[in-house]
Amino acid sequence: MDIYPAIDIYNGKAVFLTQGRLEDIKVYGDPLNYALKFAEKFNRMHIVDLNGAFTGRPENLGIIEKIIRETGVFVQVGGGFRTLNDINNALLIGAGSVIIGTKIMDGEFINSINTDFITASMDVIDGNIAINGWKNISKNYIDVYLSLKNKIKRFIYTSIKSDGVFKIDFNKKFWGDEYFIYAGGVSTMEDVKFLEKKGFSGVIVGKAIYEGVFKC
Repeated sequence: MDIYPAIDIYNGKAVFLTQGRLEDIKVYGDPLNYALKFAEKFNRMHIVDLNGAFTGRPENLGIIEKIIRETGVFVQVGGGFRTLNDINNALLIGAGSVIIGTKIMDGEFINSINTDFITASMDVIDGNIAINGWKNISKNYIDVYLSLKNKIKRFIYTSIKSDGVFKIDFNKKFWGDEYFIYAGGVSTMEDVKFLEKKGFSGVIVGKAIYEGVFKC
Protein backbone atom coordinates (compact mmCIF):
# COMPACT_ATOMS: atom_id res chain seq x y z
CA MET A 1 0.00 0.00 0.00
CA ASP A 2 1.57 3.27 -1.12
CA ILE A 3 1.33 6.23 1.26
CA TYR A 4 1.50 9.74 -0.18
CA PRO A 5 2.09 12.59 2.28
CA ALA A 6 0.28 15.63 0.90
CA ILE A 7 1.73 19.09 0.44
CA ASP A 8 -0.77 21.73 -0.59
CA ILE A 9 0.99 24.94 -1.65
CA TYR A 10 -0.72 28.33 -1.51
CA ASN A 11 1.19 31.57 -1.99
CA GLY A 12 4.43 29.67 -1.54
CA LYS A 13 3.50 28.10 1.81
CA ALA A 14 2.46 24.60 2.86
CA VAL A 15 -1.18 24.90 3.94
CA PHE A 16 -4.31 22.88 4.55
CA LEU A 17 -7.87 23.77 3.61
CA THR A 18 -10.57 21.88 5.49
CA GLN A 19 -13.01 20.51 2.89
CA GLY A 20 -11.42 22.78 0.30
CA ARG A 21 -12.60 26.04 1.86
CA LEU A 22 -10.13 28.90 1.48
CA GLU A 23 -11.67 30.59 4.51
CA ASP A 24 -10.62 27.55 6.57
CA ILE A 25 -6.93 27.75 5.73
CA LYS A 26 -4.16 26.73 8.11
CA VAL A 27 -0.61 27.73 7.20
CA TYR A 28 2.16 25.29 8.19
CA GLY A 29 5.23 26.93 6.64
CA ASP A 30 8.00 26.12 4.16
CA PRO A 31 6.88 23.29 1.84
CA LEU A 32 10.46 22.22 1.13
CA ASN A 33 11.15 21.65 4.81
CA TYR A 34 8.09 19.40 5.06
CA ALA A 35 9.02 17.59 1.85
CA LEU A 36 12.51 16.81 3.13
CA LYS A 37 11.04 15.55 6.40
CA PHE A 38 8.48 13.35 4.61
CA ALA A 39 11.15 11.98 2.24
CA GLU A 40 12.94 10.45 5.24
CA LYS A 41 10.04 8.01 5.67
CA PHE A 42 8.16 7.92 2.37
CA ASN A 43 9.22 7.40 -1.25
CA ARG A 44 6.19 9.14 -2.74
CA MET A 45 4.56 12.53 -2.40
CA HIS A 46 1.34 14.25 -3.44
CA ILE A 47 1.72 17.96 -4.19
CA VAL A 48 -1.09 20.35 -5.14
CA ASP A 49 -0.62 23.91 -6.34
CA LEU A 50 -3.69 25.47 -4.73
CA ASN A 51 -3.17 28.79 -6.47
CA GLY A 52 -3.32 26.87 -9.72
CA ALA A 53 -6.41 24.95 -8.65
CA PHE A 54 -8.27 28.22 -8.09
CA THR A 55 -6.91 30.19 -11.06
CA GLY A 56 -6.63 27.40 -13.63
CA ARG A 57 -2.87 27.68 -14.18
CA PRO A 58 0.02 26.42 -11.98
CA GLU A 59 1.81 29.19 -10.08
CA ASN A 60 4.20 27.33 -7.77
CA LEU A 61 6.21 25.17 -10.17
CA GLY A 62 9.50 26.69 -9.02
CA ILE A 63 8.95 25.41 -5.48
CA ILE A 64 7.70 22.06 -6.74
CA GLU A 65 10.78 21.65 -8.96
CA LYS A 66 13.02 22.29 -5.98
CA ILE A 67 11.12 19.68 -3.92
CA ILE A 68 11.47 17.08 -6.68
CA ARG A 69 15.17 17.80 -7.14
CA GLU A 70 16.10 17.82 -3.44
CA THR A 71 14.00 14.86 -2.27
CA GLY A 72 14.47 12.51 -5.22
CA VAL A 73 11.12 10.79 -4.55
CA PHE A 74 8.22 10.09 -6.90
CA VAL A 75 5.98 13.16 -6.93
CA GLN A 76 2.49 13.41 -8.37
CA VAL A 77 1.58 17.03 -9.04
CA GLY A 78 -1.83 18.68 -9.41
CA GLY A 79 -3.51 22.05 -9.33
CA GLY A 80 -4.51 23.93 -12.47
CA PHE A 81 -3.09 21.62 -15.12
CA ARG A 82 -5.54 22.30 -17.93
CA THR A 83 -3.29 22.69 -20.99
CA LEU A 84 -0.79 20.43 -22.73
CA ASN A 85 1.92 23.03 -22.19
CA ASP A 86 1.39 23.10 -18.41
CA ILE A 87 1.39 19.29 -18.28
CA ASN A 88 4.65 19.17 -20.24
CA ASN A 89 6.20 21.77 -17.93
CA ALA A 90 5.40 19.57 -14.92
CA LEU A 91 6.96 16.55 -16.59
CA LEU A 92 10.04 18.57 -17.53
CA ILE A 93 10.71 19.45 -13.88
CA GLY A 94 10.54 15.76 -12.98
CA ALA A 95 6.94 15.06 -11.93
CA GLY A 96 6.22 11.33 -11.97
CA SER A 97 2.57 11.92 -12.79
CA VAL A 98 0.41 14.97 -13.48
CA ILE A 99 -3.01 15.11 -11.82
CA ILE A 100 -5.90 16.24 -13.99
CA GLY A 101 -9.14 17.23 -12.28
CA THR A 102 -11.34 19.75 -14.05
CA LYS A 103 -10.21 18.72 -17.55
CA ILE A 104 -11.10 15.04 -17.12
CA MET A 105 -14.58 16.11 -18.22
CA ASP A 106 -13.19 17.19 -21.59
CA GLY A 107 -13.07 14.10 -23.77
CA GLU A 108 -11.41 15.92 -26.65
CA PHE A 109 -8.64 17.12 -24.35
CA ILE A 110 -8.07 13.65 -22.86
CA ASN A 111 -7.84 12.15 -26.35
CA SER A 112 -5.23 14.75 -27.33
CA ILE A 113 -2.69 13.97 -24.57
CA ASN A 114 -0.42 11.06 -23.66
CA THR A 115 -2.21 9.61 -20.64
CA ASP A 116 0.71 7.39 -19.58
CA PHE A 117 1.79 10.10 -17.14
CA ILE A 118 -1.67 11.27 -16.10
CA THR A 119 -3.63 10.69 -12.89
CA ALA A 120 -7.35 11.42 -13.11
CA SER A 121 -8.62 13.07 -9.94
CA MET A 122 -12.24 12.55 -8.94
CA ASP A 123 -13.14 14.86 -6.06
CA VAL A 124 -16.48 13.50 -4.90
CA ILE A 125 -19.30 15.03 -2.88
CA ASP A 126 -22.74 13.39 -2.64
CA GLY A 127 -21.85 11.09 -5.52
CA ASN A 128 -20.85 13.85 -7.93
CA ILE A 129 -17.53 15.37 -8.94
CA ALA A 130 -16.53 18.89 -7.90
CA ILE A 131 -14.40 20.87 -10.36
CA ASN A 132 -12.79 24.33 -10.72
CA GLY A 133 -11.24 24.31 -7.25
CA TRP A 134 -14.35 22.55 -5.85
CA LYS A 135 -16.52 25.54 -6.78
CA ASN A 136 -18.75 23.70 -9.28
CA ILE A 137 -20.49 20.32 -9.24
CA SER A 138 -20.38 18.12 -12.33
CA LYS A 139 -21.21 14.51 -13.24
CA ASN A 140 -21.62 11.32 -11.22
CA TYR A 141 -18.19 9.94 -10.36
CA ILE A 142 -18.88 6.39 -11.57
CA ASP A 143 -20.05 7.68 -14.96
CA VAL A 144 -16.85 9.70 -15.22
CA TYR A 145 -14.72 6.69 -14.29
CA LEU A 146 -16.48 4.53 -16.91
CA SER A 147 -15.78 7.15 -19.56
CA LEU A 148 -12.06 7.19 -18.68
CA LYS A 149 -11.17 3.63 -17.71
CA ASN A 150 -10.01 2.62 -21.19
CA LYS A 151 -7.79 5.71 -21.48
CA ILE A 152 -6.32 6.28 -18.01
CA LYS A 153 -4.93 3.72 -15.57
CA ARG A 154 -4.27 5.97 -12.57
CA PHE A 155 -6.99 7.59 -10.45
CA ILE A 156 -7.52 9.46 -7.20
CA TYR A 157 -10.84 9.23 -5.36
CA THR A 158 -11.21 12.09 -2.88
CA SER A 159 -14.04 12.25 -0.35
CA ILE A 160 -14.53 16.02 0.02
CA LYS A 161 -16.69 15.77 3.13
CA SER A 162 -13.96 13.72 4.84
CA ASP A 163 -11.13 16.07 3.95
CA GLY A 164 -9.49 17.34 7.13
CA VAL A 165 -11.94 15.74 9.57
CA PHE A 166 -10.08 12.46 10.29
CA LYS A 167 -12.91 10.25 9.09
CA ILE A 168 -12.76 8.20 5.90
CA ASP A 169 -15.84 7.76 3.72
CA PHE A 170 -15.91 4.94 1.20
CA ASN A 171 -18.21 1.98 0.67
CA LYS A 172 -17.77 -0.26 -2.34
CA LYS A 173 -15.08 -0.81 -4.96
CA PHE A 174 -16.32 0.16 -8.41
CA TRP A 175 -13.18 -0.12 -10.59
CA GLY A 176 -11.14 -2.83 -12.24
CA ASP A 177 -7.36 -3.24 -12.26
CA GLU A 178 -6.53 0.46 -12.39
CA TYR A 179 -4.23 2.03 -9.78
CA PHE A 180 -6.58 3.84 -7.39
CA ILE A 181 -5.58 6.21 -4.58
CA TYR A 182 -7.92 7.28 -1.78
CA ALA A 183 -7.85 10.74 -0.18
CA GLY A 184 -9.96 12.30 2.55
CA GLY A 185 -9.84 11.77 6.30
CA VAL A 186 -7.06 9.16 6.52
CA SER A 187 -5.59 9.46 10.02
CA THR A 188 -4.43 6.00 11.19
CA MET A 189 -2.74 2.87 9.89
CA GLU A 190 -6.05 1.14 10.59
CA ASP A 191 -7.58 3.43 7.95
CA VAL A 192 -4.80 2.43 5.56
CA LYS A 193 -5.40 -1.28 6.14
CA PHE A 194 -9.17 -0.85 5.73
CA LEU A 195 -8.71 0.96 2.42
CA GLU A 196 -6.26 -1.67 1.23
CA LYS A 197 -8.91 -4.32 1.85
CA LYS A 198 -11.32 -2.19 -0.20
CA GLY A 199 -8.96 -2.49 -3.15
CA PHE A 200 -7.04 0.79 -3.10
CA SER A 201 -3.39 0.82 -4.16
CA GLY A 202 -2.48 3.97 -2.27
CA VAL A 203 -3.68 6.61 0.19
CA ILE A 204 -3.03 10.32 0.57
CA VAL A 205 -2.48 11.61 4.09
CA GLY A 206 -2.80 15.34 4.68
CA LYS A 207 -3.81 17.13 7.85
CA ALA A 208 -3.26 14.08 10.08
CA ILE A 209 0.43 13.91 9.23
CA TYR A 210 0.96 17.62 9.93
CA GLU A 211 -0.87 17.47 13.25
CA GLY A 212 1.06 14.40 14.38
CA VAL A 213 -2.06 12.23 14.43
CA PHE A 214 -0.91 9.78 11.77
CA LYS A 215 1.64 7.29 13.11
CA CYS A 216 3.39 4.73 10.91
